[in-house]
Amino acid sequence: MSVVPELLALVAPSADYTLWKRFTMPTHDGPRSAIAVTLESSKVLQSLYALMLKMIVIQVWYLVVLIGIALSARPNKPRSHNISIANVIIWNAQSSPLDIVKLMFGYIAHISLYAIIWAFLAALAWGASIAFSLLISPELIIGFAAPVSSEAIYVPEFSPIQNQSSYSLRLNSISTSANLRAIGAADNVTSNSNVNVGKPIITTSAFGESIYTINYSYSVSDVDFGLQNTTGLLLTVNGSCFTDYTAYAGADNKTDFPTDVYVLFASNHTAHVSTIDGGPPLATFIIDPADPGTPFGSNISYAITISSLGRKSYTPGTDPWYTTVQLKDDALGAGYIVTQGRPVLNCWQTDIWSYQGKRQSINNLGQLGALSPSFVMTFQRFLSTPRIINLAQSLGTTALKSATGSLGRYFDAQSSNLHDDLQRLVLGAYIATRDMLQETTRFSRQYSDISNLMHGGDGNLLPGADRFVIYTGDAAALSVPMLISVPIVAALLLGLVFLLTTSFPCYAIPWGYVEALRAAVIYSALDNDPKNDHWDRRTPAPIFKPNPNAQGVVHEAHVRPKFERKEWSWYRSEHGSDGTSIATPTTEKKIQEAEIAHSPAAVDESPASK
Repeated sequence: MSVVPELLALVAPSADYTLWKRFTMPTHDGPRSAIAVTLESSKVLQSLYALMLKMIVIQVWYLVVLIGIALSARPNKPRSHNISIANVIIWNAQSSPLDIVKLMFGYIAHISLYAIIWAFLAALAWGASIAFSLLISPELIIGFAAPVSSEAIYVPEFSPIQNQSSYSLRLNSISTSANLRAIGAADNVTSNSNVNVGKPIITTSAFGESIYTINYSYSVSDVDFGLQNTTGLLLTVNGSCFTDYTAYAGADNKTDFPTDVYVLFASNHTAHVSTIDGGPPLATFIIDPADPGTPFGSNISYAITISSLGRKSYTPGTDPWYTTVQLKDDALGAGYIVTQGRPVLNCWQTDIWSYQGKRQSINNLGQLGALSPSFVMTFQRFLSTPRIINLAQSLGTTALKSATGSLGRYFDAQSSNLHDDLQRLVLGAYIATRDMLQETTRFSRQYSDISNLMHGGDGNLLPGADRFVIYTGDAAALSVPMLISVPIVAALLLGLVFLLTTSFPCYAIPWGYVEALRAAVIYSALDNDPKNDHWDRRTPAPIFKPNPNAQGVVHEAHVRPKFERKEWSWYRSEHGSDGTSIATPTTEKKIQEAEIAHSPAAVDESPASK
């Protein structure tokens, strides 16, 4: 019974996408018509098309041989013995170009130019057949993706009416898994050509404080999103952060545990960090409350407070976020503790969408004319706030790289730094942005009161909401033009070669004499009894047809192969005048060897050559 699920998996490995359906595959070279199949099916088809591509080259080679031999072996054209035998070799070995190359080397000393030309052409055909199948067949698979299944799309709707805390928590829990996948992928990426997080630029303030400035940027294209029909759409994100010591308002001595106070955004917001925030270092992102809703050209300002004070380490730290002082008498032997007064990271970020020379912010995304209303709603649902903020807030104590190796309040201060923390979050934000549409097929639907933003009032999917692809290693997108053109070209060439090399009862091809060069025809001429020819040579495969009226007669071959003294030849049997032997028990077949030298001259003088 386990076989059935395995067979079904080959047809439809996942409910998130559909197979054997034509769609538009986004690529960096522009959209391409494609059809999605399982990965295993694509391997089989790729092997099949590699064979067809090789066959195409071989059929072209057959045409070259036909033209060349038909011109060289014309009955009325004078030619040497060696060229005649070379024609026989080429015609009979045309299905193996490499054999022609090897055999022509034996004639270079006698018919140099002729042998070299055919050796070169045969080598070219042999190399082209391999190169064509190896280099062109991979073009069949243009990507590993499949069109999304419309039933799999779910965008949890953020409803301003549902302002209960429980609703917000449940909504956040739905997206947590996507954030975990994004930060997990970021940890496995050391660099990305679309992401840049600069090294800290260190300056000194008037008060002797080290000011760290870190710039970051990333871009996401229509191909990265998986959009099918928006070639040229690009989201460009630029941001910068610097350590701001002026936001520190001092320690709060009214509490029983160490607490630092920060005044942010020109006294519009007050933030507190303390040792009770949790075990590992914790970053809190705060958006400027006076920021004007993302108009074009404006910056989204936000601050990052770090709760690292009071965390203990066995090694000293000098980074602005993790500066330590010596600690004595720790129960677990830690010698250092993070001091108070760690600076805030003061940041800004701009998200610019561009398409065909136009640029807009997320609020005016619909004015670009690139996306359907359903996609505009989806992007505004997830990207109205800088993605790095939602990512960090959702991950909590697991957001920072410095916290990944911590154990309670103990961590390694020496290896921790704000650059690596920010770089991890920027990479995670990039991956979360890039995979945003992919994640709409993975959100949990466990809460019935959280509706699907992509469903209209009639409960059906909004128009255009499914015009994207799912990138997956279990499916492959095959080029439709190549799927169609390769078999057609192969069939046409195969038919052309057949028509040009086959004579019909109603029509004989003018160059039909080339078929007389076949080894079977030459053998039948050698085996012929001039007084009584029983060979039927009306096809390239001669057939010996004895006299049906002869009774008790055993027909034997006149000539037989021989290899003696390192020389190939044939010997002729002794027969009666009719080329037969009488089948009696006392008959002794007397064989008289008559060597027919296997040489170019002998072949040239044969009936087939003439």
